[in-house]
Amino acid sequence: MTDASSLVRSLLIYGVCLPLAVFVGYLLAAPMDVMSLVLLGILFGVLTIPIFLRWHHLWLIAFWNANMMAFFLPGRPTFALVMCAISLTLSVLQHILNKRIKFLSVPTIAWPLVFLTAVVLITAELTGGIGLQIAGGQSFGGKRYLLVVGAVMGYFALTARQAPQHKVNLYVGLYFLGALTSAAANLAGVISPGLYFIFLIFPVDPLSLGASPNVAGGGEGVSRLGGLAGAALALVWVMLAFYGVKGLFRKNWRTMLLLICFVSILFGGYRGNLITFALTFGILFFMEGMMRSRVMPVLLLTSVLGGALLLSFTDRLPFGVQRTLSFLPVHVDPIVAADVKDSTDWRLDMWKIVIPDIPKYLILGKGYSFDPAEMEMIQSGLTKGEGNTSAGSALAGDYHNGPLSVIMPFGIFGVIGFLWLLGAGIKVLRQNYRYGDPALEQINRFLLAQFIAKAIFFFTIFGSLYSDLPFFTGLLGLSVCINGGVRRGLAPAPAPKIVINKFKLAGANAVR
Repeated sequence: MTDASSLVRSLLIYGVCLPLAVFVGYLLAAPMDVMSLVLLGILFGVLTIPIFLRWHHLWLIAFWNANMMAFFLPGRPTFALVMCAISLTLSVLQHILNKRIKFLSVPTIAWPLVFLTAVVLITAELTGGIGLQIAGGQSFGGKRYLLVVGAVMGYFALTARQAPQHKVNLYVGLYFLGALTSAAANLAGVISPGLYFIFLIFPVDPLSLGASPNVAGGGEGVSRLGGLAGAALALVWVMLAFYGVKGLFRKNWRTMLLLICFVSILFGGYRGNLITFALTFGILFFMEGMMRSRVMPVLLLTSVLGGALLLSFTDRLPFGVQRTLSFLPVHVDPIVAADVKDSTDWRLDMWKIVIPDIPKYLILGKGYSFDPAEMEMIQSGLTKGEGNTSAGSALAGDYHNGPLSVIMPFGIFGVIGFLWLLGAGIKVLRQNYRYGDPALEQINRFLLAQFIAKAIFFFTIFGSLYSDLPFFTGLLGLSVCINGGVRRGLAPAPAPKIVINKFKLAGANAVR
């Protein structure tokens, strides 16, 4: 005899699923148009709701650093940005339906994020709006507003729930290993043209082909495998988070993998990748007290010998490696030297244009929106051999300088909000490192070291608020997520009060 559950299941299959399958088959068989794609998208979204309800938080962490584009959506946002919106929306709905599901509250970080978001939105409103082309806007730059606001939303989405203690390593691994997808950007010159459709999701890096002009527009650029370097850095971050500097030298396979990743970083062609690695490694080395260990002399000797070896034949290495090492006192090929000089001169020319305008935008920043007609005039001048590309980058807000990327778009109030966030972030990460679960000590130490290294790099080497803010909010959100908030030290026990009770001394709890 059929029970009630089997009957309901059969009715669901025959009454809903089969007609739906027939309808989807019809849509796929008929010539595709916009309405068919919309209907298929709606059906797919409805069918995936149960999956998102259960796994949206884990997916958000996995996609946070992934270099993947949602090509089927207007504006081609990243998967990370899409997951921020989906995860935060579902978390809010779950909180409304079940009050026992609460966000992890860390006001120390929440307030500067709210203040910075308010500054961004007010600036956007007072400088002509966000300017999204997909919404009918007449200006460019609106996507950067979405990246900034999305980074803030992502923090609150990450802190919507605490990671299960037995899955902390999984969460941390997925968070950093998502950057392995960066390697797909360098496959354009390797895979068959028949597989080029994958670049709809994984954007190609034209610099890896060596066919794009350098930033100054004066010739062929040096081929760079930036995606490969990004994937190598992801592996390094995971190893440092799990094993620390000390643990990397305890097993041969870890040391070999570190060396392979280091060589891959050199092939990236970006000096910043090597500097970021050195800063993070050095800060973590100091925090682990390795300065007095037996590893220190070995590393010093290896560095000296390796440096001397590089000095002897640096100019015969691949151009990408030479470019990565070009900030060191080494001799590089004249082509690489010219490429590096053009890049540096381009930045200096742009800063000469931008810095005199700082007082003009000190109170109310210029925002991210700009008139496309102005950009067209600059491009037209370049075509005629007039002007330079730095003027166009300055108009677009690509300052290639961390402090300028904050003060020019959002003025002094943006600087206050950003500095407030960095100070609060270091405080929270330090507390989680000092007072957190001993089992998470190594991970918390690494998160603090990487946050400090990125802040130093942002202010001294290279930075961009709209592209780097997700890095800062992501590390803070991950720390709060795995630690269940912010950990605080135990308050010191109050000293017992001594009272006199007739002829004897007693504690404060004695009967008087």
